[in-house]
Amino acid sequence: MFQTQLFLLCLIVVGFITAKTRVVDEHGRSSLTDLILSVFLPCNILVSFFGTQRSGILSMGIMVLISLGTIILSYFLSRLLYIKARPEQKKVLIYATMIPNASFLGNPLIESIYGISSLSFVAAYLMPLRLALWSVGLSIFTGGRGDIKKVIFHPCMVATYLGLGVMISGFEPPPLLFRLASTLGACTTPLSMLVVGCVLGQIKPEKVVTPMTVYYALVRLIFIPLLVMGTLLIFRLDPLITGISVVLSGTPAAVTTAILADKYGADRDMASKLVFVTTLLSMLTIPALIWLLG
Repeated sequence: MFQTQLFLLCLIVVGFITAKTRVVDEHGRSSLTDLILSVFLPCNILVSFFGTQRSGILSMGIMVLISLGTIILSYFLSRLLYIKARPEQKKVLIYATMIPNASFLGNPLIESIYGISSLSFVAAYLMPLRLALWSVGLSIFTGGRGDIKKVIFHPCMVATYLGLGVMISGFEPPPLLFRLASTLGACTTPLSMLVVGCVLGQIKPEKVVTPMTVYYALVRLIFIPLLVMGTLLIFRLDPLITGISVVLSGTPAAVTTAILADKYGADRDMASKLVFVTTLLSMLTIPALIWLLG
């Protein structure tokens, strides 16, 4: 778990260096962003549905409901917690509060804690999260109603539709298709973190940690997962379901926060700061959550 988070930070550092040495300029970063959103991330989403088991439907259904409830709760909390933020900052903060980095960190984190057999629960938890990411989440940056068609036919949403169809039908993709999608999808995390590092390379180091980033980190990494933990303990659910839900709800800001902010003209500097600071602090907060669960 520690190595996974350290690995992500190292990728950010590589991106930071490439920006400072001008290996990747602003035009190159913009092209990388488009490539991630249009090719690599959709493939990553599609592959996550391949091989998902239909057994344990009840438990997976509970995971879906927990995920959906957490998303709704986080959204309404974000509307209350950042009233004083500027409009371009508020977009970033609302999205980052609602959408954690569970899509990228979920599988390696949960596998390292609960074993490979628990990954089907992660797949179930991520279903509402991915739908929210490319519907409500994307509309936060694009302006809402006027962009509904773009949201519905966004490459990542199309990949989600196809993935759900694959899971429900039990379709097994040909080896060539699986290998192609897996290879392209594997590029998502490293390139996304490189983009974050490139944006950070244009920010003065002394401005990375600000009162707002610290405030957000407390909400994202401590307040929300503790709220989820307390609620699930009241209902006395299966410890495995509770543990997975708490850990995933306590993951740092999604990498897509910085990517979408860069793409749609929101406060990309703040977005990159949130990703960087929460990824760093989560190396302490996630083990603490696991200790509390124990």
